[in-house]
Amino acid sequence: MTKIFKSKTKILYFTQNSPIHEIGDYNLILSPMFYWVKKVDLPVKKISAAKKLAESIYEGSLPEGDFAYEVSKAGDEFIIIAYDKEKISNEIAQKFTKNAKVSAVYFAQNEFADLKECCGIDKVSSLVNLDGLIMQVPRLCTESKQEVSDYLKGKKLSNKKISLGSLESSVISKKELYALAAGILFLFSSFVLDWVNYQSATTALDERRSEIISTYKLPQTSIQLNSIKKSLTKTFKTQKKIRDEVYAFNTISLQKGEFIESINASKKETVVIIKVESNAREAKIKSQVSKSVKIKSSEFNDGFLTLRVAS
Repeated sequence: MTKIFKSKTKILYFTQNSPIHEIGDYNLILSPMFYWVKKVDLPVKKISAAKKLAESIYEGSLPEGDFAYEVSKAGDEFIIIAYDKEKISNEIAQKFTKNAKVSAVYFAQNEFADLKECCGIDKVSSLVNLDGLIMQVPRLCTESKQEVSDYLKGKKLSNKKISLGSLESSVISKKELYALAAGILFLFSSFVLDWVNYQSATTALDERRSEIISTYKLPQTSIQLNSIKKSLTKTFKTQKKIRDEVYAFNTISLQKGEFIESINASKKETVVIIKVESNAREAKIKSQVSKSVKIKSSEFNDGFLTLRVAS
């Protein structure tokens, strides 16, 4: 049976196209292909408070699944990652078989946070830092020859490991299973005893609720709540539109010799510069992009196509 989460070993950048490994110990850094990431401005200051809002930030923008959320600070803003534990666990289990072991799993967003320049992954894709968000794009680096494998040499990983409960439980031994069952039985007994004191605990929780409202200066009226909701909804729509635009550009079918020179996203507009081979290709690329987003303006000079999309 495959054993996972055991010993610290080789650091591997993991994508959906990674080969199958049958031997070796690995620490995996997940490609952005495995999760969603947003940078948002919220009316709270602490990570714990922002995490309570994470699910609402992604409401309506995620596919079907059971998502977990990781939140970190980025200046006055928050970076929120949404990921499907079961889907990631299944991908890892399929790629690491027999004697292959995985010690820990990390997000590329955290481990490449200090990335300054384009970093090559393979012959068709690269990692770039777009306003603090680490994105995988379908292009080759032109301004740097840095590769992911070189970047990770001697890399000291952060302490932000991902907990993948379903992956851990899928490789547990019978002995561990019996121990786990005994632990669950013990916890169940404890819960039964706690239930006896439920009424007093409820009172304590009500008091704690009042204390939290006072400490964090949370709104007391529906008017204040609606104001916060309106602000969050506006932020969500802007972030979602920018993400949809970047995704549309990243799905462009490029030919040999063509590449995305740059993508710059702001609250007002998203601008992408693409190296194309001919006027015919210019028209084809514009046609493809216009199926997903509305092009505000375009310009074609010296083989470079500049597209502007209103955010």
